[in-house]
Amino acid sequence: MARAKILIPASVLHQLYVVKRLSPRAIGLRYGCDAVTVRTRIREAHMTLRTKSAAQTKYPRHDFAGTHLDKAHMLGFRYGDLNVYMPKGKSETLVVRSHTTLLPQAHLFNSLFKRYGMVITSRNARSLQQTCYLNESFKFLLGKYPDEIRKWLLKNDERFWAFAAGYIDAEGTFGLNQGKGRFKIDAYDLPILQDMNTFLMRKGIHTRFLPIARKGENDYGWVWREDVWRLSVNQASSIELLIKRLYPLLRHGKRRADARKVLRNIVQRRRNGTIR
Repeated sequence: MARAKILIPASVLHQLYVVKRLSPRAIGLRYGCDAVTVRTRIREAHMTLRTKSAAQTKYPRHDFAGTHLDKAHMLGFRYGDLNVYMPKGKSETLVVRSHTTLLPQAHLFNSLFKRYGMVITSRNARSLQQTCYLNESFKFLLGKYPDEIRKWLLKNDERFWAFAAGYIDAEGTFGLNQGKGRFKIDAYDLPILQDMNTFLMRKGIHTRFLPIARKGENDYGWVWREDVWRLSVNQASSIELLIKRLYPLLRHGKRRADARKVLRNIVQRRRNGTIR
């Protein structure tokens, strides 16, 4: 006599296989059948079987679900601070890494990525290293300012402002120097800084843009591996305009606090009559 067909309701399969991420073998043990039978029931329920790579994934990963401004900010932060790559033999996985000594930087990394994958943090006495494993919907993070991303950002002012905010969250500095509010970015990323400089000037923000160190120069025992460029804003009215435009887009706790400090400095100096 033929053995009765083992039935597994589609709703149960969805709960066990999709939500709880049990393997076909584990589901089969519950129903007294083998993994092949469970895979057949999954196909009959018009559900997609996980690939081998996805099946070996320990933690759930979710597709990018942000707005185009979220994407632009994430790109800016990535180019400024993050290492992103795809391991060999794991083509469905993107690894995103950050190494920092600043807790606000670590908090920002968490806020950007924890909804999409497990963030693993390790620390020593001086620094934090964070790693997040993402799915292929984050392939836009690969590469270092590729031309298609550059064109996408420059096509829309709102996107580029969000991108600038992300990059400044990673690399920018707001502070006081000789009692005056200042802003600067010191970085190797010449194409990004060139585009940012042109964009800010087009928005009526007075900037200074120049090299501050050359590749191979020895600076108190430190040899620069690339040319270092500085983009700065020193004029009070320009810093004020920059901060007021960027502040709603900044997500780094320290950047926001320092930007507020610089704004208060400008307001006080204006009251004192030292600037117009």
